[in-house]
Amino acid sequence: MDVRGLRFCKTIRRAVFLTAFMVAAVAFPAFAESGKTVEYDNLRQLLLEGNLNLQQANDSYESNKKNYQELMEQMREEQDYMKFMAEKYEDTEEEAAYRASAAVLGAQAARLSRQLESMNRRTRALSVEENTDSFTMAAQSVMNSYNQMVLNVNASSKRVQASEASYAATVKKQTAGMATSSEVLEAADRLDSQRNLLTSYQHQADQMRFQLLSMLGLPDDGSVVIGTIPEPDLEAVDAVNYEEDKEKAVNNSSSVQSVRHSRAGTTAEISRKSAQETEAVGNAEAEFLAIYQQLQTARLEYQASLDAYESARIIYESLQRRQQAGMLSQTDYLNGEADYLEALAKRGSAAMNLQQALEDYRWAVKGTEEMRR
Repeated sequence: MDVRGLRFCKTIRRAVFLTAFMVAAVAFPAFAESGKTVEYDNLRQLLLEGNLNLQQANDSYESNKKNYQELMEQMREEQDYMKFMAEKYEDTEEEAAYRASAAVLGAQAARLSRQLESMNRRTRALSVEENTDSFTMAAQSVMNSYNQMVLNVNASSKRVQASEASYAATVKKQTAGMATSSEVLEAADRLDSQRNLLTSYQHQADQMRFQLLSMLGLPDDGSVVIGTIPEPDLEAVDAVNYEEDKEKAVNNSSSVQSVRHSRAGTTAEISRKSAQETEAVGNAEAEFLAIYQQLQTARLEYQASLDAYESARIIYESLQRRQQAGMLSQTDYLNGEADYLEALAKRGSAAMNLQQALEDYRWAVKGTEEMRR
């Protein structure tokens, strides 16, 4: 069996495992109401409507941590595969696409890792409210990644069409004695590369869809529509008050709270508790600074994507006029359309990354208190 076959089998095993995890550890009905539309702003309510037994999840605290670990490891494996494909297609157009996919998967794995770290620092079981928070955070991340992959599928599909047209045109030229066998082989290789990339995107999108619907207790039978991610609230991003929010985040940090609520009777215990609190506060401040910096980076990248998209849109409109005037070949037009869709996908991904960074920031500020929006 080749590498792809082994990976496919592993994916199937993990899919079976995740299904068992969601049914056994979370205990929702085998199939929730079908015909639903999953909206980003309604994920928390959908989790509750899906009859997720969050109290049972609370009772199975250690089991849940193990399953989160499995999910994170799956994301890491898929990320490594995308990196492998990027190296395989080094110095080609496909390299950047594979690296972008690896970044999406890596970001999701990092978020799950932070959740695990927070869970591991707790000295008590999570409340129902905290369990709901945890599931909502994970669902937001998976839905975000799914939508990014869908954008990539749309752009990649158009690139495949352009490669098919290019290959057909090259074969036709060879028949007329205007192209060599080497040029035909090159066109065929480009087509294979684009088809492989499209297959990869489709696989990732299908996997993210399966994970999200499993979390919500919904069937992955085509009856459920997954909505889009809302545009990021730029006013909210630009209005964040780092110093004020840092104080809230530190005070709401589970590790800081754990130390502050610990008992200390003797002088030695009080001294040790003080040192532990200082360390916990320092760690919480460093973690929050990293989340804040990621938010600012995502804001800059979003603006850059808007600028790039605007340039691509102008070029695409020019291509449309030239195509209508009969001044472009079908291959050139399809390639231009693919360029536009890729710019659109990058803009959408940047918007979703910013939205996710804002959510991460809000969750960090929230801690165990009510989220402030």
